Amino acid sequence: MRYDLIIENANIISMAQKQENCSWIAVKDGMIAEMGSGRHEGNADKIIDAAGNTVLPGLTDCHVHVLNAGINLNGVDLQECSTIKEVLKVLQKRCTQEPGDGWVYGVNYVPQNIKEDRYPTRWELDEICGEHKVVIFAATLHGCAVNSKGKDVAQVPGHLPGVEREGNKISGVYSSDESSFLATANILGSLSDDELWKFIEDCANHAAKKGVTTIHGLFGQFVRNDRDMDLILDRRDSLCIDIVPFYQTWEVQKAVDLNLPRVGGCLTLDGALFEYTMANFEPYVTAPELRGVLYHTDDEVYQVISKAHEAGLQCSMHAVGTRAIDQLIYTYRRVIMEQGEKDLRHRIEHFCLPTEQQIKMAKDLKLILSMQPGFTYLWDKKEGGEFEMILGRERADGWDPFNRIIDEGNIVCGGSDCPVTAIEPLTDIASCVNGNNPVRNISVTDALKMYTVNAAYAINEEKVNGSLEVGKKADITVIDKNPYEHADKESIYEMNVVYTIKEGQIIFEG
Repeated sequence: MRYDLIIENANIISMAQKQENCSWIAVKDGMIAEMGSGRHEGNADKIIDAAGNTVLPGLTDCHVHVLNAGINLNGVDLQECSTIKEVLKVLQKRCTQEPGDGWVYGVNYVPQNIKEDRYPTRWELDEICGEHKVVIFAATLHGCAVNSKGKDVAQVPGHLPGVEREGNKISGVYSSDESSFLATANILGSLSDDELWKFIEDCANHAAKKGVTTIHGLFGQFVRNDRDMDLILDRRDSLCIDIVPFYQTWEVQKAVDLNLPRVGGCLTLDGALFEYTMANFEPYVTAPELRGVLYHTDDEVYQVISKAHEAGLQCSMHAVGTRAIDQLIYTYRRVIMEQGEKDLRHRIEHFCLPTEQQIKMAKDLKLILSMQPGFTYLWDKKEGGEFEMILGRERADGWDPFNRIIDEGNIVCGGSDCPVTAIEPLTDIASCVNGNNPVRNISVTDALKMYTVNAAYAINEEKVNGSLEVGKKADITVIDKNPYEHADKESIYEMNVVYTIKEGQIIFEG
């Protein structure tokens, strides 16, 4: 038989339930047609000699704000700045380089890493921006700041929470979800369809370079009138990877009308750590007067989940802190007790600081836990880091307890929350195995599952994707190291993508 593609001389980690010792894989019409060991007898239009490199199922990033991720790829990275003066200097450089009066995007901003512990005001930004409109996005996406021209586009009413002032004048800083999400929606809503689509394409192309063949993409909420959702449904077949859309709307009927199998995504029940809006039962160390915010009543959350469950839709919501997790998990429990279990695979996005009871409840309710190892890789170490500074050491150690969650029998899928952290699945896998703080480390197999078989199960695609087996999609990632051989070494962080293959087509060659 003649195949379209054969990969030979490979170390194949299939992630199948019955792992067989295979060294070659043959592809026909976008599907895996045959696998075996030793010499193969087939011919192919293209043969890749893997030269002993490791072949994995195509990797999935299970939580990406696709449009915002594309903006980050085109923005000014502010994460290395330590003062307002430095922030203004790098933004001014971009404003000088860019012709015209378009937008300049500052990204990856963490106020706690700035000496002044704040955002620049619109007046400070006005001094360096020329004719440009400027917006600075928080690394968490839960806050932003604009110059005066940006404020005119953002159109945020002054009475909303998080609209900061100097004296009686609005400063252009929006530090709550209500104000910052509206500002973002109006700013991005001012862009043309083609401008928005370029950001989506940039995200997809970048993900392919990182070994990703599928993204669970979050759309709606951040663009006025949810135009990004319309774009992804209309144009997604032209992308080099699969983007599975999660419609971030509180109106379940909108998802029903579009014949979508799911609703929600990063619908925020609470906020984020660095904005002190992550809802905990205990106060923050660095803000002892605060313990976060629950944005919705129990009944508001119940109405959405109940309607979704009744309509047969998978539902997903953002819950970072313990109080938000509590609200969401008990609402899922109520709905399932009222309507029965339907194998809809409802999800909790983040699940960052759960109690032991919540971990057990998630297992009993068969919930999917969509989590982001990049958080602890960037912001928590055995001693020190932003998490310890803001939460204290004990609670920092309780953030993302992957080992305890998995040991309980929960299904965890892995993502980046890009642009909160970068699309770097190999780094995330490495940090799960050999992280800065070993309190949460897991096995190589469990880490790989988060980005392969569990990721496919999380969107009901385990029969066609997630493992390398005959009859499944030929979504394949080839990397230059065997993670099992580097599990206890720093070299596990040096894994690189050699090929990304989508349905038998090479979409990236490293």
